[in-house]
Formats: sequence, structure tokens, C-alpha cells
Amino acid sequence: MENDGTLQNISVVSVDMFQTLVNVDSRCHPFWRQVLGQKYTAERAEHFWSQIKVFLHREYRELFGENYNFIKARSVAERSFTKMFTELGLKLDPAGTADIFVKEHGFSEPFADTAKFLQEVGRIYPICLVSDADEEMLGPLRELYSFDHVFTSEQVGAYKSSPSGELFRGVVEHYALPAESIVHIGDSFFDVLGAGRTGLISCWLNRYDKTWEHEAKPHRIVTSLTEATALLGAGN
Repeated sequence: MENDGTLQNISVVSVDMFQTLVNVDSRCHPFWRQVLGQKYTAERAEHFWSQIKVFLHREYRELFGENYNFIKARSVAERSFTKMFTELGLKLDPAGTADIFVKEHGFSEPFADTAKFLQEVGRIYPICLVSDADEEMLGPLRELYSFDHVFTSEQVGAYKSSPSGELFRGVVEHYALPAESIVHIGDSFFDVLGAGRTGLISCWLNRYDKTWEHEAKPHRIVTSLTEATALLGAGN
């Protein structure tokens, strides 16, 4: 993993939405207020929010196993809430909760470095959005920036880390450019794995000082979108 110097010979910047450009955690309390109603407390909301992250991670891991078969993110969420509510003994409706969860994604707050990143990098490169999301999840976030193109897992019927790489292959085919001339910036293992498999330059956004624990390695690592801007030779 090299981190010295700016990236060279890049023609397109691909970027993830959730936890890269916007903070889904900003919807924790609004989401659980709707779900829990009069039983809402800040403490319960934060505990349940941390729990659903665990269940979602497990569900996606299972989904990407040997018998990979695409289902929409909303369905993944409903499965996760079903298992979580059963395990924790919560008498809540998984289907209705999943509906709220999907809708709330679209109101996630941009990170403090997002606007400047999009402005400065967008002056030099076309920026496309690549998101493991249902169309509905983007909601008002479609107005966050005039993306050159938007690619979602629902459009393609595949997630970023699908074995055959349909989502990122769609990016390469759309721009009709060598894969290595496109850099993808994202916060997750799935971003790095999927982009790397397809030949894109993968850039892991590590906002929270995590340790990389996977065999597939990112080409570059940044700790903020400000660092990503500099890596792309923008904002000077």
C-alpha cells in the first residue's frame, strides 16, 4: 500500500455515498424515535443502533457467501431487524422498521469535509457515485452534488463485492476508459475489494483510525476527504 505522492493518470473519480460522503450515524436518534415511539430514550437508541450494525454486517457476509444471490438492501435490512428483534426480545415490526431505515438514509448529514472535496475535485475530474444502495435510499442526497453519473446496486442487480464485479464493470464500461484510470474512494472493505477486483485504483477512507485486517489491500489510504483531495492533486 503506497501513500506517497499524488495519483497520476486518473481520468474519473468514483466515490461511495454512505459513511464516505455522508454520516448515516446522524440518523440514529431520528430513526429510533420513529421506531420506538414513547419507549424511545437516547441510551436505547444508541445501543440498538450499534446492534443493528452488527446484524447488518453478518447478513451481508452471509449474502456474499458461495451461493451469492442479489437481494435489495431493504430486504437485507428487514432480515437483519428480524434477527435482531428476535434475539433481543423486541416486539417491533421488522418490515415497517426496514422501510423507515431505508428512507432515513436519504437524510444523512454530509461530513464536514464533503462539500469542499466535491467542489475542489469536481473542478478537475468527473465524479461518479457508486453505492451499495436501493434507489430509494439516496432520496434527497441526489441533490448533494451534480454527479456525472450514479451507479447503484439496485440498478445493476449486484453489490460492489459481487464475485463477477458487475457494479464496477458498469463504471468502466460507461466511461470506456482503462480501469486503472479510475479511482474509487470508499470507507468499507467492500469498496476496496470490489474496485480492486475490477482493476480500479482503490482508496480506503479510514476516518476512525481502524486497522486493515483483510487480505485484499487498498492501493491508497486516506483519513479524510481533505487528504483524498490532496491525493488527487486538487485544491492547490
